[in-house]
Amino acid sequence: MTSSASPAGMMLRYRTDLRACDAVVRATGNGRGRIRNDRTLATPLLVQLGSDRRAEASDALPTEIALLPAQSAGVFARRGWVGDILLDEGVRLGARTWLLERGKSDEADRVAAIGYASEAVAPVADYWSQDVQTTAGWLRPGVLQIVASTSGVTVRTPSVGTGGAA
Repeated sequence: MTSSASPAGMMLRYRTDLRACDAVVRATGNGRGRIRNDRTLATPLLVQLGSDRRAEASDALPTEIALLPAQSAGVFARRGWVGDILLDEGVRLGARTWLLERGKSDEADRVAAIGYASEAVAPVADYWSQDVQTTAGWLRPGVLQIVASTSGVTVRTPSVGTGGAA
């Protein structure tokens, strides 16, 4: 995930080779880095879009196969963050875009991804009283990119892999 805002002293940067975010400390004139707060919404948007939100009870999990209802992926099948219990009622960390892993790479998946992204960034938008716009587009079959923009900050997911080609 990347942000188009200029970095403050410390920021999150997505590394495609590791499929993870790194904390990056920007060096000053003497070669040392200083930790400063990023005063943009890039970091909270990265956290929300890059974390797996717990699936709702009504969500079909990518590991479920329709004709095998007795299967179970175990206690962690619905993913999510255990710390959600510490948040206000109904507030959850992350995005449910992971549910599209076995998608069909079609328009329905793209629209669902926008809905999941909007749901994920809503707490950030509400907390900072900002309007966050979310969009999604196919980079190529099976690779969907989500974009969230607000106040001069644009965050792009690296990609959301879906199952097949359109």
